[in-house]
Amino acid sequence: MEPRDLRAADAIGDPHGGGDRLFRPTGDSTTDFGKIPQYSSYVARDPFRFGLQFPAVVNELGGLKKRILDVGTGDGLFSRLMAREDAVVVAYDKSPEKIAEARAHKDAQELGVNYVVATPRTFVADGLFDAATSVMVLPYAADPDELRAFFRNTREHLAPGGKFVSTILNPSFSAFERNLVVRRVRKLAGNLVQMQFLSEATGAIVMGPIYHQYSKEEYEGAIAQAGMKFEWKRLFATPEALIQKGEEFWRPCHETEPYALLIAQRN
Repeated sequence: MEPRDLRAADAIGDPHGGGDRLFRPTGDSTTDFGKIPQYSSYVARDPFRFGLQFPAVVNELGGLKKRILDVGTGDGLFSRLMAREDAVVVAYDKSPEKIAEARAHKDAQELGVNYVVATPRTFVADGLFDAATSVMVLPYAADPDELRAFFRNTREHLAPGGKFVSTILNPSFSAFERNLVVRRVRKLAGNLVQMQFLSEATGAIVMGPIYHQYSKEEYEGAIAQAGMKFEWKRLFATPEALIQKGEEFWRPCHETEPYALLIAQRN
């Protein structure tokens, strides 16, 4: 999948406006974006999604003609992008509102994604998947036990050798309060941070969900307990994204590396 296709596939709505809206994760949080109404219109045009995160996951999968489980799908944006490239996708999320939105999308019937309301403790499916994905989902795990549940459940649904490819908040990120053009991260109590999604045009806060900044040891321990091996990779904008937005736009992100790619693989 080419990055330009990712950019064009689901552009809807105006991502600017709104205000500072907080979502604090609770038990079995998954991606409960039903409580963040601005989410879908913002990420549909988000350069960090289309120039950084989505392409990194697709590249790691090494092709999309596979049976893929999309964990914490939200409104189904990434699952639709993968289905357009011939992936057979099952996608789940805790939020009934977002699953309803995904099912109601104009391309839902044609693409054939199977959307399910579930959590990492309740999701079940027939058969095994070649791969699994999650984009900024794991930082919403309410506690280390739920983080472990994500990996346990996903491992149970992966074929031998299958990868669970996730973008996460970088455990080493420390550039709090720095303006990253479309993001700013505030340090809160304990391991909590507020990820402020900013309007590129005005710098205004569009939404401000609360994440957990889990440590590398917590991620690696959760993966090991699930009986999987892990690999970390750094995230940088694609060449196409650099051309589209320019090096000045991407420099703060590249200097601070707010995100990381985490790959867990079933033995």
